[in-house]
Amino acid sequence: MKIEGLVTSGSQKGTYFMSQDIYRYQFQEKLGFKPFKGTFNILIEKEDLEDIHKFRKENSNIIKGEGDFGDVEFINATLQNQLEGALIFPLKSHHPEEFLEFITSENVRTTLKLRDGDSVTLSLK
Repeated sequence: MKIEGLVTSGSQKGTYFMSQDIYRYQFQEKLGFKPFKGTFNILIEKEDLEDIHKFRKENSNIIKGEGDFGDVEFINATLQNQLEGALIFPLKSHHPEEFLEFITSENVRTTLKLRDGDSVTLSLK
């Protein structure tokens, strides 16, 4: 499944959460890489949400939170046919649903030279 969207800035909270050992260790174990301390945010069309919900229901995995840190669902994804990673869905998120968060081992903006408003494609696995 492919999803297209636009690069957008987030709330900067992804850096805090992706720095927490509870998440980092589990992502490294389940995805095979140490995630970059931050998320890459993509704004998608609301019309794509139903397809993502269906795909997520059939293909998601869980990272267990503890204490104040909630569980996080994830699905494997590739960005721009170049960077392997995952779309994450924090179950305590305050983001509107059309804001997707992608994680990988690298700083996506730097590696792919992307800026807000650039078009990107995600391939969901």
